[in-house]
Amino acid sequence: MVTNPRAQTRARAIKPLNAPVTVTVTANERGMPLSFSSGKSTHQVAVTEDMWKINDEWWRGPGQEIERVYFRVLLADGRPITLFHDLVRNAWFRQ
Repeated sequence: MVTNPRAQTRARAIKPLNAPVTVTVTANERGMPLSFSSGKSTHQVAVTEDMWKINDEWWRGPGQEIERVYFRVLLADGRPITLFHDLVRNAWFRQ
């Protein structure tokens, strides 16, 4: 059994898990990712397994809504990665 330290949790001690990371993506003419760069490394996309679009919080107004296209891809080395294109900010992220 773990004893309760009775320490109060502080907001600065809580960190988000799996926060999106900005990446640079090379996409084809249809917007499908072919490769992405993060820092000094570039990764080739072997297969796009799934693609879906999310439109949410449209009621907040221009610039506040969420409009993203997600891609579940397999990299050339076999690792699965989720990328998304934020259509409002026109930026790519790795989830």
